[in-house]
Amino acid sequence: MAQISPRLARTYFAEISAASALPLDPDDLVHMVRRRQHGHVVIGDIAIRCYKNRSKWTYDERDIRRAAQAFADFRLDPGDVVEFQVPPYRERDDQDPEERGRADWREKIASWMYWHARHRHQEQRHYEDWNDSWQRIGADGLPGDLTWEEFIAAHNGRRQNIANTRPLELMTRSGDSLLLPRAYAELLDRWEQVTEGLVAQARTCGRCRAQGPRGDAWRTPSPLGYVTLCPPCSGATFQRYTGHLRGVLYESARTRSTRADGYLCRLCSEGRAAVWDHCHDHGLVRGPLCGSCNTYEGKSTAHSFLQNKEGAALHLLECRVCLERRTLPARYHAALARMHVEATERHIIRSRRCRHVPWIERVELAHGAYRFELSCWWHKATWAKDVTVAETVTLVREFVEQASTVVPAPRSPASDTTLQA
Repeated sequence: MAQISPRLARTYFAEISAASALPLDPDDLVHMVRRRQHGHVVIGDIAIRCYKNRSKWTYDERDIRRAAQAFADFRLDPGDVVEFQVPPYRERDDQDPEERGRADWREKIASWMYWHARHRHQEQRHYEDWNDSWQRIGADGLPGDLTWEEFIAAHNGRRQNIANTRPLELMTRSGDSLLLPRAYAELLDRWEQVTEGLVAQARTCGRCRAQGPRGDAWRTPSPLGYVTLCPPCSGATFQRYTGHLRGVLYESARTRSTRADGYLCRLCSEGRAAVWDHCHDHGLVRGPLCGSCNTYEGKSTAHSFLQNKEGAALHLLECRVCLERRTLPARYHAALARMHVEATERHIIRSRRCRHVPWIERVELAHGAYRFELSCWWHKATWAKDVTVAETVTLVREFVEQASTVVPAPRSPASDTTLQA
């Protein structure tokens, strides 16, 4: 089996399928966006498996060539079309959790249309005049007052992608009917079936065969890719971290000799850990994290991590220096100032305090203060709010004091030899 890199796979695929009747856009071969979810890239109705070897992701060259040739041979009759109807609008909160994220090409195209219909509706009206008329299908078969010409023009140059193909390049309109070539619509139907089959297989625990939630919550990394383990099976397979490296330097020989992948992630407590996370300000180990949680802490905004990740504050305070000094890494200071501004700052409209949380347009640190540029989208208002560094230090200390009330007091180095690096 000849293994090739994602970029080489993308090159081979593009060369072989260049004459395809389908508008292909197989960038997923490089980005592997569903790699964690089910371990494949699905192009049309063909699933191409992703392989992992020595920490690098590859493809089997034969899989790439076979798939590309299938699309090079694909036959499409532009005159043989089927009608496509826009499904009724549904709020995300009204959907069954099992339906969210399901492979559904009709819903996907409809979501693009509803987004533009709502944007057009709100752009042309004052906030107080907004209503749900944009959700209703109009005379042209599109939602609200959206016209076919406006919809296509809005998507000009955008790479709207379903199954690694571009459906809007094949979609046409006749009267109030939206049309797609029959062969292409059938291909997209098969894409739904193939994708849902992969998801169903990947959400099944490899040990007890229990079925997990949609998404990749039960997927955990391994040397050969991702495996699926439910929380009980993960708990029985991997150790729970008890803080035995608390106070140890990340660069120490002690850390390098202890594998993180023998532990459960200390944040989500569901997946196998992949790395030792550490405080970049003080260099101390915080604990083992799975790849997903580690990426979230390192690459998401500090604001998002603190507000949306359960246990985030306690994890950050696994750094002994942060806990003892009642502080957090520097990048979290602006986030706490922002949380304070969002909770307290409102503009005045018609002698009344606006009830909406302002939008943070920009923040910069200058002259000893964080300056937040704020806007209220509902009332077209803009203003600025300063939070001084001294005020921010107080906010950080108060946040840590509150969070640390549930953190066990660290043992002294003299009584705990495991803390010696």
